[in-house]
Amino acid sequence: MSTVNDLVYAPVSDWEKHTFDLYYPSTPQSPLGSLIVFVHGGAWRTGDKSDFVDLARNLANSTGDVVAVVNYTLSIAAIKDDPTSVPAKAQHPKHVQDVAQALGYFYKNAQELKGYHRDRIFLVGHSAGGQIAGLLAVRPDLYLDPVDIELGLDKGTLHSVIRGVIGVEGIYNVDRLLKIWPSYRDFVIQGFGEDPQTLIDGSPDGQKIPEVRISGSGGTFQLPYYAVIHSNQDELVDPEQAKDYYAYLQSVVCGDTEGKVILEFGDWGTHDDMLQTAQFTRTITKYIHDWERRM
Repeated sequence: MSTVNDLVYAPVSDWEKHTFDLYYPSTPQSPLGSLIVFVHGGAWRTGDKSDFVDLARNLANSTGDVVAVVNYTLSIAAIKDDPTSVPAKAQHPKHVQDVAQALGYFYKNAQELKGYHRDRIFLVGHSAGGQIAGLLAVRPDLYLDPVDIELGLDKGTLHSVIRGVIGVEGIYNVDRLLKIWPSYRDFVIQGFGEDPQTLIDGSPDGQKIPEVRISGSGGTFQLPYYAVIHSNQDELVDPEQAKDYYAYLQSVVCGDTEGKVILEFGDWGTHDDMLQTAQFTRTITKYIHDWERRM
């Protein structure tokens, strides 16, 4: 296996984290495989690509595909214990916009990076990363279309190359999350730049902005294959997040729906520990190989 670290997909500053690592499998698919993009969690304010070396190696060797682990700019408050006193420089939608830029880079530079088809990209998003990946899948009008325009691509290009998404213990409904864990309020304020209760109370259905509760397609498009998975032992995110989001995805699927959206629960361990298990690697591999066969 070979690894290339600290590549840059957009200009980096003292607060913007626009870097990624690439992991090439020991036995790659021939002639070219897919690109798996892992988007980490951490409540929009913590986490780094260096935390997921074993996960990326496991996925690359299990799938035979190239794996990219992406950093995005975090919502780090100037005063750690009081995120409302001095707002973080980076707040929503910066996290999503960063990963959208990374996808544009992967598409435009596939020949240079080598090892994958530029039109075969899979997203795997964990926790807050599940929210980021979800918005790229269901709101391409807000996040991917602007990158298409910036790169001189036809509208819809980047969304069309996302062949599948796996949301892992994702945060899809902040309203529900805060009702169960009110203590999460601080990191939501830190990441979104506004008291979440204000956002929730701003409209009857809790959707003053679409990102409080992921919904609304912004138009008609073909949803990629989508698996929503959740560990029964997850102690940080409630299972209803996955169940409700699965129901929403089913409602927006157009065309052939067979096997398009899947919900799976398993005994995989706690919120973070599950990422290191062999079962997690097998589960991701199962979905990606199935979707690759259907392409």
